[in-house]
Amino acid sequence: MAYKLRAQSVLRAEIETTKVPFGVLAIWSLGQAGFVLKNSANDILAIDPYLTRAIELNNPGTEFVRAFDPVLQPEDIACADAILISHHHDDHMDLATLQALSAVKREMPFYIPPVDALALNEAYPHLQGNIQRAMTGVEFDVGHFRIRPVASAHSEYEKNEQGYDRYLGFLITTDGITFYHSGDTLVTDELKEELSAIKPDIAVLPINGGDYSREKRGIIPNMGFRDAADLNQHIKADLMLPFHYDMFTCNTDNPSYFVDYMLSAYPGNKFHMMAPGERFIYMK
Repeated sequence: MAYKLRAQSVLRAEIETTKVPFGVLAIWSLGQAGFVLKNSANDILAIDPYLTRAIELNNPGTEFVRAFDPVLQPEDIACADAILISHHHDDHMDLATLQALSAVKREMPFYIPPVDALALNEAYPHLQGNIQRAMTGVEFDVGHFRIRPVASAHSEYEKNEQGYDRYLGFLITTDGITFYHSGDTLVTDELKEELSAIKPDIAVLPINGGDYSREKRGIIPNMGFRDAADLNQHIKADLMLPFHYDMFTCNTDNPSYFVDYMLSAYPGNKFHMMAPGERFIYMK
């Protein structure tokens, strides 16, 4: 899969200068599970930014090699007001990205599940001023963004001894728009019930799935394209944005399977396949 990427300077300027009317949300894809959001108050959030090649550089011979260059350098999202991290896997919590960000914006908050927030504080004392605990159900504000962490089941729900969830999604509300980013997760009855009560405007869900071969190689599964499409239909989201299909050829399903299933099973349901670096404007 080949992408013709935009110049990083152009994308950075676009994020910084885009003017967002009230009732509109600007969304940029960073690839994999990464997104940038901007609201009418010029508040900016980044979610799960993997903007380096740290995985392949730190693990020579790994099958997890990027299919395209980072769409931005880490310092290019220093305009963000906060970084949300769904869980500890390197393509979601990239320490190289976080360290580069903290070097250029010392006060940048990183909201991270408590289990890994504690580990990072111990391993990287210089990041202690940046790391904030994101706890299931405990809402917090970043500018005019209201954020509620939601438990995710990356093969299963995992809690530490204190009962804190290790895998999270984020329900983000701004300007009357609700945006749900699931992080990595399977579909569960609990998740279906919680999201059905919310009916988010935008559901951001993984479609890479899992299989015997990948599990034997230690790759943890996500919901597949059918499960994601079915969940989107069940919770009555206005728009689905799939992710986890563009960066690592070793851990994906053909995204055209998702498109075919959506068009055949749920004709009329809105979805959009974002390209890395693309800006998408959502109007409710």
